[in-house]
Amino acid sequence: MELNIERIELPNGLVVLLSENHALPAVSINAVVKTGERYVTDDKAGLGSLAGELLDEGTATRTAQQIAGEIESVGGALQTAAGYATTGVSVTALASDLSLGLELTADLLRHPTFPEDRIALEVSRKLAEIRAKQDEPRVVASEAFNEIIFAGTPQHRPLIGYEETVAKITRASLLDYYRRFFVPNNTIIAIAGDFSSAVAEKVRQLFGDWPRDPQFEPPAVPRPQRQREPVARFISKDKEQVNIYLGHTGIERANPDYYAIRVMDVILGDSPGFTSRIPRILRDEQGLAYTTYCHLARSAGLDPGRFVAFIGTAPENLERAVSGLREQIASMTAAPPTAEEVEAAKAYLTGSFVFEFETNAQMAAFMVSAEIHQLGFDYPGRFLSEISRVTAEDVWRAAQQYTDPDNLTLVVVGPTDQRGEVGSQKSEG
Repeated sequence: MELNIERIELPNGLVVLLSENHALPAVSINAVVKTGERYVTDDKAGLGSLAGELLDEGTATRTAQQIAGEIESVGGALQTAAGYATTGVSVTALASDLSLGLELTADLLRHPTFPEDRIALEVSRKLAEIRAKQDEPRVVASEAFNEIIFAGTPQHRPLIGYEETVAKITRASLLDYYRRFFVPNNTIIAIAGDFSSAVAEKVRQLFGDWPRDPQFEPPAVPRPQRQREPVARFISKDKEQVNIYLGHTGIERANPDYYAIRVMDVILGDSPGFTSRIPRILRDEQGLAYTTYCHLARSAGLDPGRFVAFIGTAPENLERAVSGLREQIASMTAAPPTAEEVEAAKAYLTGSFVFEFETNAQMAAFMVSAEIHQLGFDYPGRFLSEISRVTAEDVWRAAQQYTDPDNLTLVVVGPTDQRGEVGSQKSEG
């Protein structure tokens, strides 16, 4: 599987990635600044997320209504967002409107004004969202799990921040954050679709005079350490179901055993069907849940992600469900998987991989990811060959090295008390 990708680095450090595809007269732009909640301190939690969502709320020359009107008038779509490690603008449009898409992208990245009235509206919305989350047991459980396994690192916080920190965000703090991280030598622009070579010159016109920051260095980020003892936390919520998270800190994307771990994930719990032990046994055979899964590689990034198993089940099945998850996790370290399991997992991974490159938007997102994680643009072909070489012994070794069945964090949210006893309990918070 070969992809035709051109990489250009402007004198100011901005990286431009181009992939032509003339199958349809459409284009996708994915412009990413390498910043997010990863570089925000605990006392300002939510600042990076808020800054990303406010990029399209006004620039030096356009109001929020004008931005929306311009892209909608040509049938295109524009979104801004921020995650843990990236913030940016994505645009989809007809090929004939690529120039407009690039002009809007440049304006939003280079000249956002963070209007006070829009900040107030967005902060109010965020606060309402934070409060509403407390009535979603699965979200409560996931965030409590993160608070434990990622303690002492930025990953322990919810991306949206906390009620007390978001309420204190000011325009001055947003501008300080913007000025520090939004520089061309911290930015990637990926364009995929139906365009000509002239697009490179258009990008130079719009971004070439964006001043480089020669002093820019990303802040150091503490790395989470895998726990050495089991942890359990039970959060009482008056709900009909218990939501269970079980696991510990995971791996970075650059881990050399990434491919063996992907195969392990599918065998253990990261496919929708009979390929995976946990869904097959706990869901299909024992009928404990509609949704259950387990994976280690899925959240791997610049920092270690999480090794996590999830199941939602009836309160009376709590003990069986937790025991079932523990048993299947331990089974991966007890003995190698069968040859049939390995081949089925590899077939699933290679067969589904092609669907990750179906659209221009997917292609643009891949180019950004490949640049950030230094995967190389030959990655699709290498992925297939690396997966094909994984053996049962590789999977067993990876399971023994990267999972610890004896030292897991267990978080349960539902009608239990703080000792995990099921019953009608008073809800927390």
